[in-house]
This record gives sequence, structure tokens and C-alpha cells, in this order.
Amino acid sequence: MSYNRAMTERLDCRALAKRYRDWILERAALLPFTPSLATVLVKNRVDAGSLQYRDMIVKDAAKLGFDCRSVEASGEAELIERIEALNADVSVHGIVVLYPLGLMRSDEDIMDLVTPRKDVEGLHSINLGYLIKYRRYLDRDAGLKCVVPATAKAVVKGLQAHPVIGIDGAFVTIVNNSMRVGKPLGLMLENLGATVIKCYDRTRPEILESSVRRSDIVVTAVPDPSFRLNPEWIRDGAAVVDVSYQGNVDVRALDGRAGLVTMPDNRIGRVTRAMMFVNLMYSCGPQPSFDPRAAAVR
Repeated sequence: MSYNRAMTERLDCRALAKRYRDWILERAALLPFTPSLATVLVKNRVDAGSLQYRDMIVKDAAKLGFDCRSVEASGEAELIERIEALNADVSVHGIVVLYPLGLMRSDEDIMDLVTPRKDVEGLHSINLGYLIKYRRYLDRDAGLKCVVPATAKAVVKGLQAHPVIGIDGAFVTIVNNSMRVGKPLGLMLENLGATVIKCYDRTRPEILESSVRRSDIVVTAVPDPSFRLNPEWIRDGAAVVDVSYQGNVDVRALDGRAGLVTMPDNRIGRVTRAMMFVNLMYSCGPQPSFDPRAAAVR
């Protein structure tokens, strides 16, 4: 089967993010309190991208009518104190730590300091461990749901919302192996029936090419601005999700080849931030319609 320009569809991330924001507002209206989020960073070590991300989170929270506080620490000891204080603060329902931290202590260690109940990034070992087990609830009887990393969740929801190619039975290449994207996304797609190959900076070029050429779905999230995925490797009708900020793929070269693409002016990051606020709603506790069968959007 041949594909033409009209058949290369665009994932509308704006519309998808709005759909989830509407769901968030519906659920927030059922709560007897205002959801509250805290962002945490280490001064003089945070990069420009993290600051921009924080500012977008603050802006999104304001649009939703949620509280959002920005917490800063001068070093590792103060960072730990701040996180412990936020864990204990009943008025705070979610915590976002802005990585990388650049401390002697690893980011992975810091991820486990945020209590799982307030871990809206889904990076605590308990939340990641439950993802491996495909467990959906921290406490099923209480209706307290597990959360997963927002970017990985955004990619899955994008594919499910626009199923040019179904996930079940698909062969997928993920060009990333990070804790936020590649690792959790691979698990989520496997849980949904896909066969997943993850490639990263130590993957030999010929293996990357071979894997991409066979893939029904390609997800790329390489932070290196010089990295470009060869569009000739994309098979006809494949879905290509570019998560990177700089752009890993020339989407214009995919017209008439790919079945679905994300666009540079309508990035998946919009959906990522929406997913983080979905996670915040889960952290706020059960709502009258927490049953997944009763939820309009999951």
C-alpha cells in the first residue's frame, strides 16, 4: 500500500491537552479544597530548560485555578529539608523536583525522597515498581491511583487518541533510555501489547537503523541538538512521535511516508504538562468517580 501527503496525519497535541485540562477541571470542581503543587530546584545549578519548564507549570496551574509555589534550595542539605517539609505539609498535594540537580548525591536518590503519594512525576521507586507489575493503584480500596512519568504517559495517550496504528502487536523503537521517557514508556507500551526496542547513545548506528526500519511506531527523545533521525529509515505508514525540544526528525521529509507525526509547532510537551496535572488530581485523593470505567478520560 502506498501513502500520500494527505495520509500523513498530524497529532493535534493542543486539542488533546485541552481535553485533559477539561477533565482536570471537572474533577477539581468535586474537591473540597484547591489542589496545590510545589516545584523544587537548586539555585545556581538549574539549567535554562528547567527554569522554562517551571514557568510553564506555574502558568498552567494559574489557568486551572490551582495553587503553585516555587521552592528553592541552596544545596543538597537544604534541598532534602525542603522536600521533607513539603512531604509533611498537608496543604501540598504534589511535588515536582527540577532535574538535573548537579549534586554529589544522584538524582535517582533524590527521586525516592519525594513521598509516593505526592510524586506527580512518577519517579519514585514504588511508582516505577508498580508500573513494572502493571499495578494501577497505590490503594485500590481507597481509590488512590499510581502515577507514571508524565512524558511517557503523554506519548501513550497521544497514540491512543489517534490510532493510525494500534499499540497492541506493534513493533516500537524508542530512541531514549531515560528514567522519564524511555524506560517507563517501554514498560507502558509492553503492558499494552507492543514489542519494544530501546536505543540510546551506546547503541551502534546499524542496530538503530535496523530497528527503526522495522518499526510501526518510532518515539525519539534525544536531547542532543545535533542528533537527527534519518527519515529514509521510517517505514510507510509508521507513527513518529518526536518528544525532543530541538527536533530529532525533519517532519517535512516524512510527508507521504509516515502515517502519523508530531509537529514542531504543536509538540507533545503540551500533553506532558497536562498529564502531570492529571497525576496531581490522583495525588489529591479519590473522587466520587475514581472508578476507571466511570471516567470519561483516563
